[in-house]
Amino acid sequence: MSRLLIVDDEPANIQALNGILREQGYAISVATSGLQALKVLNSIRPDLILLDVVMPELDGFETSERLKHSAEWRDIPIIFLTAKAAPRDIVRGFELGAVDYVAKPFHAHELLARVKTHLAMDRLRRENERLVRAESELARHRSVAEMVAGVAHELNTPLGIINTAAGLLTKWAGEPALEALKVTPEGKMLLDDLLDAGKLITRNASRAHKLVQDFKKVSVHQITDIREQADLAEVVRDTVHLFQVSAPRQSLQIEVINGLGEQPASWVGYPGSLSQVLLNLLSNAQAYGYPDGQPGKVEVRLDRDGEGYCLSVRDFGKGISAEHLPRVFDPFFTTGRARGGSGLGMSIVHTIVTAHMQGTIRLQSSPGEGTTVLIGLPQIVPES
Repeated sequence: MSRLLIVDDEPANIQALNGILREQGYAISVATSGLQALKVLNSIRPDLILLDVVMPELDGFETSERLKHSAEWRDIPIIFLTAKAAPRDIVRGFELGAVDYVAKPFHAHELLARVKTHLAMDRLRRENERLVRAESELARHRSVAEMVAGVAHELNTPLGIINTAAGLLTKWAGEPALEALKVTPEGKMLLDDLLDAGKLITRNASRAHKLVQDFKKVSVHQITDIREQADLAEVVRDTVHLFQVSAPRQSLQIEVINGLGEQPASWVGYPGSLSQVLLNLLSNAQAYGYPDGQPGKVEVRLDRDGEGYCLSVRDFGKGISAEHLPRVFDPFFTTGRARGGSGLGMSIVHTIVTAHMQGTIRLQSSPGEGTTVLIGLPQIVPES
């Protein structure tokens, strides 16, 4: 339901406008002066303002000018209502940022048509901005993913050399020529140290190689975003592993629970998109569930759900208030703007899950008890 703010100092005009607009299902707020309108805007954000021009203290032109100088209010569409029909007044109104002009006495049908038109145009503007920002965010993710994939590829060669050298070190330590070192305590200790060093290098080189492979796999998926058959449990594990080693803080303990047990998790879908969704949810749990570097736990669980799968990400942290919960997926809504949040992350997640992967997503949360995000995925995602 759209909310409109009527700003007029004539009670008869307010009554008439209120009756016409409420009948069409609009929520109405009223201010009887420009100064009062500015105060009202501190508590509500209307979708459109109907603004009288001739008012005492602060007229409509001055009120509009103040609104357009505010980053918070400048995008609210304004329709001027006035008997001042001189061309210079109309031009001045448009120069101050009005989207339309309705002359008094107004006709109900004309007024409603203009209100509906400008509400629809504003919705289209906001949706276009959302798509532009979402595309920019996706492009940034792909750029980073492409760089990571390139770096991972380049690291494979030196890691292979290190692993080979460590193997040779271990092999040479067992050669007869070096066995003679064991006759003295110092020689035996040196030989044992060489063997331990070789094993240490081999073990860590293998770990680094696995990490590089995870980086490369997830990054390539995000770059190409190809629909393919994959092991869903493996995609989840690889993505969580990538997050754990790349997260700026290591205070988050993540447990991956495969509720499928030994059952195969065959899935036809978009591993890159799913990785992006999961990385975003884990980042949110860290930033908002456990803010300011607090330690915390997250459970990532995969289960069968009818013919498809259910992937859940649960934290036990701060939780979301009831008033904010319905708006979590709204574009640009965020409670973390002071920490650099754009309000686009969860909107993009919602779009990827519902539009791109034909799945479902919902939230469960209570303040102080944590948040659970539940994602339903079809076993075979239709081609986009």
